This record gives sequence, C-alpha cells and structure tokens, in this order.
Amino acid sequence: MMLILLSWLYIFVTSTSLGMSFSKLLGIPMRNITITTVLGLFAVTLLASLWAIFGPINLGFAVFLTSITLIFGYYFRADWPLLWKTTTESFGSFSITLKSLFALSSILILVQSATSPFVVDNETYYIQTIKWINEYGLVPGLANLHLFFGQTSGWHIAQSAYSLSFLYENFNDLNGFLLLLLNFWAFERLHSYSVNKNKIDLAFGLLPLSYLFLFQFVNAPSPDLAVYVLAFLAFSIYTSAENATEKLKLLWVLLLFAVYIKITAVVLLLLPIIVWVKHFKQINNQLIAIRLLGGLVLFLFVIKNSILTGYPLYPLTYLPYSDADYVVPKDILSYFFSRDMMHSFYLSFGTLEQAKLTEIVIAYFLHNGIDSLIGCTTLLLSIITPFILEKYYPKQGLTTIYWVFVLLLVLLMLSSPQYRFYVYFTIFFGLLVLAALLSKKKIILSLLGLSCLGCAVLVLVPMSFGSLTNNAMLMQNNTFEAENLIFPKPNTKSNIAYTIETKGNLKYNTQKNTELFWITGNGALPTVSKAQLDYFETYFHVIPQKRGQTLSEGFKAQKVKLHD
Repeated sequence: MMLILLSWLYIFVTSTSLGMSFSKLLGIPMRNITITTVLGLFAVTLLASLWAIFGPINLGFAVFLTSITLIFGYYFRADWPLLWKTTTESFGSFSITLKSLFALSSILILVQSATSPFVVDNETYYIQTIKWINEYGLVPGLANLHLFFGQTSGWHIAQSAYSLSFLYENFNDLNGFLLLLLNFWAFERLHSYSVNKNKIDLAFGLLPLSYLFLFQFVNAPSPDLAVYVLAFLAFSIYTSAENATEKLKLLWVLLLFAVYIKITAVVLLLLPIIVWVKHFKQINNQLIAIRLLGGLVLFLFVIKNSILTGYPLYPLTYLPYSDADYVVPKDILSYFFSRDMMHSFYLSFGTLEQAKLTEIVIAYFLHNGIDSLIGCTTLLLSIITPFILEKYYPKQGLTTIYWVFVLLLVLLMLSSPQYRFYVYFTIFFGLLVLAALLSKKKIILSLLGLSCLGCAVLVLVPMSFGSLTNNAMLMQNNTFEAENLIFPKPNTKSNIAYTIETKGNLKYNTQKNTELFWITGNGALPTVSKAQLDYFETYFHVIPQKRGQTLSEGFKAQKVKLHD
C-alpha cells in the first residue's frame, strides 16, 4: 500500500505539471486540481503514444517524463502555489463530517488498489498488453498473436507510462489514482450543495454511493472506469453556466480523451458539437488549438490500430493496410466481431437473426445476475428520467444528456450490448433521481457512511458472488491482508503454471489447465494459450509467426495446409 502511495505521488507530480502546461497551451483556465491533473494524464498519454510508435515505454520514457516535468514545473512555478492554495482552501471548507468521510473513502480506495484485480479482462489481455508496451512499444501485427491485443487502449498506454516495470512489477494502479481524484471532486460538489442547494451538485456529491460497483475496476487498468470518470466531469461541465468557449474546450479535451481510451464513448462527442453549433459565430475562431489536438488524437488512433492490426479503424475492417504482411485476416474479425458473437453472451449463437426485437430486449435486460440487475435498473431509469428532469431539473440542460444516453443504448443493442459500455449513464441518472428525493443532511451523510462501510466489508471480508455471476473468476473477492500495508498483491489473481511450446518459428508460453482459452495472465512474453492457437489453426487455417528474428518485428498470420 505504501509503495502504491509513492507511485501515486509520482503520478500526481508529473500529471499536474503537464496539466498546467496543457491548460496554458489550449487556453483553458485552471479550474481545480482534479481537472488539471486529468488534463495532465491526457498529455502523458499522448506523449507515451507517440513514444510507443518508436520503442518501449521503459526507463528511457520515465527519464524523459521526469525531465519535462521538472522543466514545465519550473517554468510554471508561479502556478503551483495558486493551485495548492485553491485545493487546501477547498478541503478546509469541508465540515468535519465531510473531511472524515473523504479521508475514509480515500483510504479504502488505496486499500482496494493493493488487492489483486477483480476484472476478467485483466487476465485475458490487460497485463500482457501493458507488458508488450513496456518491453517493445507498439508491435506490428500483435493482434495475430492474440486477437484482444488489438484492443490496446489509450488508457493501457497511460498505465504503461506509470507501471515503472524497471523498478517494480506490481504497479498497476492508475485507476485507483483516478478514482481518488474523482473522490475529492465529488466531495467538493457535496460541499457546494450545502452552500447553494443545487440538486445537480448533490447528484455528483453522491457519487461515492456508486463505489460498491466502481471498486471492481479500481485495482486493474480498466478503460471503463476512465471513461466513467471523464463522462461525469463532462456532464458537470455541460450543465454548468460557464463561458461558452471554456466549456467547449474542456468538453472537447475530456471527451477526446474518453474516445481515445474507448471508442464506444464516441457518442459523447455530441455534447461539445451541440455547444459548438449553438455558439458557432462567437467561438469558432478560437478553436485552432482544439482542432490540432483533435487531429493529433485521430492520427494516434489510426497509427495505433494500423500497427497492431493492419486496420486503421479497428475493429472495423475498412481501409486495411493491404501492403503489410501482418494484417489480421478479415474472416477472423468477421467471425469474432459478428453480431451473433457480440450478442452470444445472452442469446444462443445463431439465433439473433430469427429473434424478435422484444425477445432480444427481454433476453438482454433480464439475462441473469448482475447483468439483469443493472439492465432492469437502466430500463426503469430510461422511463422515469424524463419526468424527473421536467419536474426537478427543468433548465439544467440534462435532456440532451438523456437523449445521448438513449442513442447509446440503441447503438449498443445493435452491436455489443454490454452494460459496462453504458452503466455510467445509469449511475448518473440514478443519482439525479436520488438527489431529487433527498434533502435532509443527516440522511445524505448516513448514506455516504453506509457506502463506506459496504466498501470496507468488500475489501476486508472474503465474500462469494456466486448468485450474481456464473464466471468462476468473479465468484470470490480478493481481500486486503496485513502484508499489503507495504507491498501490493500481484497484478493477477490467477495462479497459473506455464510451459513452453513451439509452433513454426514461434516459441511461446502457454498456461496449464485454464477454463478460458483467452486467459494469458502474467506470463513472460510471448504468452498465449495453446488451445487458442490450435483453435485458430483448425477453424481459420492460420498460425501466428514471427515476422523476423525478434519479437519487436511483430507477427503475421501464416496460412497452413489443410490436413486430409
């Protein structure tokens, strides 16, 4: 835990220093510590993405990042005291109860960060993706080795910048740091509500009530949590009475970051587009830096995808880089990203085309376990929210956010209807409904106290979640132990033994006795399941092969002859 705290101090200093510089470059006034630091994380992500095109994110990048932190920190040295004063004054204005709840929730975030990750995707590709970036950078055709490696997120690149793998192997805690920033921001909004009685401030101040859900993402570098945090900040800015130019710039920057992290967030870009259209004549000529930033993000998105998969708009298969020998075979993508496959977790494979719309909706929203719980809550909120907004928030601009929510639900129902792609809207509108019904301070503080108690039980008491999920990896939580006061638990919850196998010119590590053949765990590079490679060889008649003598040269999908 103490090691994580030290790593967070490094993340804070570097990201805040770059955040101040980024704000100056884009002409955005520094609002508060949370927004400034998040902007700095975006700047670090962009720098790391450029670096990863040419080489690994290792000691060399850490030296570079530390150097520019010192340079910018010195150049903008007058801004540090101002930012610190604003932050300490904000915290000092909290009541004793708010300070206590903030301290307790922050400690629980740190404690959860020291436990083993709970997210299955951490075991299938997060760990390995970050390892590849740390050791080699962006590797051509890496998706030919394991299809999920083509999903490398901007957030994984950001985590690779802060993994510090040359010092210690168990730093994997950028999400915990981000939630800590959101936690402070939420308590600021709660204090603001106590002063101005604005119900939207109360809704954001109640965000700690969602930690029982969000804690599952804290100890793994899940891009989902980053999108949630950026969306909450964007919703706050969109509904504020800020200067139109400042509002538009902040929305563009935060939501460009969200889209670079996860493409399913692209619908959120409707919010800055609406602001831009409304104030076109007033602000259009003030957006040169924002346009350049958008161009840079698009360039990095296309380059990243082109290197990893051969498709600039991956997982879409348009405009493949046809001259490259490492392009992922289109028939593989067509199968794994088909509508049948995307919906197969709640409908029998091959039945989607024959199913009626009502059958699809019922099957999805009433699936099972936590999927059903979140689905039913989302359906209920989608029905009652318009009435709540009209009665309690008539002039707050929330209707636009609601229709963006509806649009996202429709698009996901047509493509990949996983609740984690939209649940931040469910949380947001759920908190708006709750805020509309609450007014008594004692009840609000009691709910926050109960939330902290629930989180404490989650991180300290072994529990079974068999009634909420059928996934064996998610049925048991990993709890904090005394030894984790100094050293965090490993990046993986899987205790996997590996053997070395050879297929053609590829020598790789493969796990023993795992139920899911996508699992890679924390094996040495390259790690991929033998069962997975055999499956692709049998059904797609390809095997991954090295393109050259070294792993950094990447992988190609080589056709194999059919056996009689």
